[in-house]
Formats: sequence, C-alpha cells, structure tokens
Amino acid sequence: MLNFLMDVLFPQQACCLCRKEGRYNTRHPWCEECYQSLMSRQGCLPVCDKCGKYLEKGEGLCVDCQQNPPLFFIGRAVGPYDEPYRIAVKVLKFLGRRHLAVKMGHMMAGVVKNEPRFWPIDLVIPVPVSWAHLQQRGFNQTEELARQLCKELNLKMDARILKRIKETPAQRELTREEREKNLLFAFSVKDKKKIYRKNILLVDDVYTTGSTVRECTRTLLEAGAARVSVVTWATGKGF
Repeated sequence: MLNFLMDVLFPQQACCLCRKEGRYNTRHPWCEECYQSLMSRQGCLPVCDKCGKYLEKGEGLCVDCQQNPPLFFIGRAVGPYDEPYRIAVKVLKFLGRRHLAVKMGHMMAGVVKNEPRFWPIDLVIPVPVSWAHLQQRGFNQTEELARQLCKELNLKMDARILKRIKETPAQRELTREEREKNLLFAFSVKDKKKIYRKNILLVDDVYTTGSTVRECTRTLLEAGAARVSVVTWATGKGF
C-alpha cells in the first residue's frame, strides 16, 4: 500500500540514474541497462574480509583494516562507490527522491540475508545525520534505507537510540584525521538498556574512510552492545 501511494505521489517518467524515458516505480526506479550495470559492478573485485572495501586483487584485509582494525564485527555493501552507485545515493540524498530507498534498501537486505556472519541480529540502528542536514533535506536517508531493510528481513529498527550530539562540518573535503577528530564523541546512546548485550546492525549509505561508522560502533560498544555489524549501499576501495 505504501509503495502504491509513493508511486502515485512520485510518478516517474525517466530512469533515476540515466534519465532514459519510460515508466518506472518504487520497485523498478531505473532502466534495464542501469540495473545490469549495478549488478555487474557488485562482483567486479574481491572485498576486504573485515570491512567490505574493494581490493585490487587477492583476499584478506584492506590496508585500513590491517593498520587500524575497526571495532565492528563485519561490514558489507551492495556495490562500489562509483557510478552508478554514486549517482543513486546522490539522487536519494540531494534531490530528495525518498522513493529510491525502497529498491536500495531491498538490495541492502539481500546482502545481509546472504552473509551468515551478520546473524543473529537483535536490532537495526541507522546512522543519525546532523541537525543541519536533517533540516535541509527533511529526512534521514539512512533511516529510510534501514526502514526498508527491516521490512524485507522482518527486523526491528530504533532510530532514536543513537543520537548525534555534536554538529560537525561537512566531511567530504576533510582528511581522514580531520574526520576522526570532528566525529570524536559526536554520538551518544539514549537508552543503554535497549542495546545491552544486543547484536546491532548499523546502517549507513556510504562507507569510504569509515570514520562515521567507526565512531558509531565505538559509542554503541561502550554503551553495552555485544556486537556491531555494518551494512551500506556503497563502499570505497581498500587499496
């Protein structure tokens, strides 16, 4: 019913990625060519066994995980953070096309479903956005993705437990060290009893340097979570 209403409210006459004309909806927001491009990019390279970043060759851990292992248990993404995955997340975030989260969340759910190391999952928590971004966009794109993922996998989500308590400048132009400094103690847990000894699935849109999910993970573990795993729409390269 919700998808039907979204299709009525947001009729699509063009592919959200390449703008090819046609008839599209929440379950099929892109054309067949773009869909095939998305699917072909998924297995284009091996991934880091820990964080899921794409490796140039071979198996094992990426450079980041070798030098500074993250506290989360496992991280995975649907595809690499380049076209067309990059376009999809930008259309969702910056053009406000919330209906894209339906298909994107569905594909993220497939990643979680097919990786045994994610399970069991007690609670799904989306990474909170800054107050400024929430006011600008009117929604948290990560929460939209997490909501659809939970619907697909019959999991419980709580978007109020993890709070961003420190406003930080835009991260895109900053170095890794600057990002980590900005995000230090930027999050807090509202109700520690709800995550105590729980296996948490943390949801974000993109994993590049990993600074945001690393700090979220640290905050959740220090608040009593048993384990934190991470799933994102796209991830960077680990070489």
